[in-house]
Amino acid sequence: MIAHESFALFDQVLQALPRLAPPDALITPHLPPAPEQGFLSPGAMPPDPDHCAIIAMIDHAIPFAHRLFRAPDGHSRMAAIWLQDAPACDRRPDIAFGQELRGPMIDALGRDEDTLYRALGLMDPARGHGLLRSASHGAGVAALAAGFAPEDPRSLNHPLIAVSLPDFGVADTSGSLSALFIQAAVVFVIARARALARDMSQAAGRTIRPPLVVNLSLGITAGGRDGSSLISRLQNAISQSAEPDLGPVHFVLPTGNSRQDRGRAVLEQGQDILWHLPPDDRTPSALEIWGMGPGLPVTLTQPDGQSLAVDLPAGGGMGRIKDDQGRELARLTLQNRAMGRLAPRPCLTLILPPTLPDAPGQTSAPPGPWRIAPTGPGPFELIVLRDDSLSGFGPRGRQSRLIDPAYAARQDDGHWPGDDSTNPAKIRRNGTSSSYVGGPHQIRVGATLADASLAPYTGLLEDGMAGDVTAPADAALSVRGLILPGMRAGVRQRLSGTSLSAPQVTRWLAGELAQGRPLPDRAAIVAAVGPGDCPDLGRPADLPWRCGL
Repeated sequence: MIAHESFALFDQVLQALPRLAPPDALITPHLPPAPEQGFLSPGAMPPDPDHCAIIAMIDHAIPFAHRLFRAPDGHSRMAAIWLQDAPACDRRPDIAFGQELRGPMIDALGRDEDTLYRALGLMDPARGHGLLRSASHGAGVAALAAGFAPEDPRSLNHPLIAVSLPDFGVADTSGSLSALFIQAAVVFVIARARALARDMSQAAGRTIRPPLVVNLSLGITAGGRDGSSLISRLQNAISQSAEPDLGPVHFVLPTGNSRQDRGRAVLEQGQDILWHLPPDDRTPSALEIWGMGPGLPVTLTQPDGQSLAVDLPAGGGMGRIKDDQGRELARLTLQNRAMGRLAPRPCLTLILPPTLPDAPGQTSAPPGPWRIAPTGPGPFELIVLRDDSLSGFGPRGRQSRLIDPAYAARQDDGHWPGDDSTNPAKIRRNGTSSSYVGGPHQIRVGATLADASLAPYTGLLEDGMAGDVTAPADAALSVRGLILPGMRAGVRQRLSGTSLSAPQVTRWLAGELAQGRPLPDRAAIVAAVGPGDCPDLGRPADLPWRCGL
């Protein structure tokens, strides 16, 4: 079932590509077929295939030619990378856009990073930033997950597979597009990991089933957090199934950074709440309202006090709200979405246009507080979709937020509040984790400070926990972030967030699996990290650079 839904989702990707991707990233029948080639040069193959673990990374702008991803003899450890928005140069039966590179192909292009990237068309200003950036989210995450000094022999224990997501897929932080490309990336990773395992078995003359650890340091706020998202379901199905060529497969994800963002509320019947749209926002703002009964009527009041009634058919549909002059104020979509094993629930998505249009005469929404008043049987869950700017992209979106006078941003002593047990407001901190991490088999990672105290931004699960495990992402409240490698060997950047905690767990887990430690499931992994319900991994001890902790 999940496979059919994934293929249907991939069809949506293909249909949308011509209006999203650069024209030269589309694969056409006129391109030559890709040559048959192995995944790793002999010098980059694991010397002891019984003690290795494949690390896979799905992120954005991954500098695959970086020295941290090379073997001691200089060959690339990158067995396969799918550059989803790179210029297409050949055809493969399972790649519809971008290009795939394998280790020997990277080796043949030399070791100078800029020369290599230019040869592949990845540093062309006419195509956007590409790998022209000096720093990126993917550079920091990949280095934490799998970066080793080239002379470190442990690097050979971890062949790499990666997918570099396209600019046009991740620039919209609401996640309306990224899920399509992430789903395709997961399928690619599993296919290439199995093929690499077969190559290793052939070289060893016997069956080798290496474990696989997949790091996905991305997340969204939209959707249910109960494992019903397609991404969670696919990852859980893979983790549960016995892949014929692989050992255990683990997916490691961050819980997100939304605990203090005022992006989730629970309303009882008859209650309402204010939704504040910031001025000078050049992107649409969106809000999900989850109900219980059939249909989901809502009263929407503009900042000027004018009320609008919204009542779409109970079976679902789309609609638009216009003012007295016929100008569009909002778009609405009502869907009945499945919530895990429960019966489908109605979800009304309210989308308001930018408060600052790109050109005169374009539709815009008045900034300020909009009052949201659902009617019908409660309770209602409200989720504000993410609308900020990802690291490496210029500022464009401004995050909208919910307003409740009873919500305390800080305690009386100035400290950040914990879970909802001390805060009875409509706005909740529990349940602020990414909707990607609702599954029962994923490894969910929260962020801590260097002293192991919880980072105040860490998204919480429904039960108030910060995840299954935590790892440090900041030196202190006053010293945010970690010092991380950038796109080139001599570049450093500072990033913060649970996105940096997850790859530390990925790195540790791959190392434990490579040593033969049996860690078949979430419970075993949590117990191996330490005692307690959500143990902290502690400061990383084996990074080939000083991270600032």
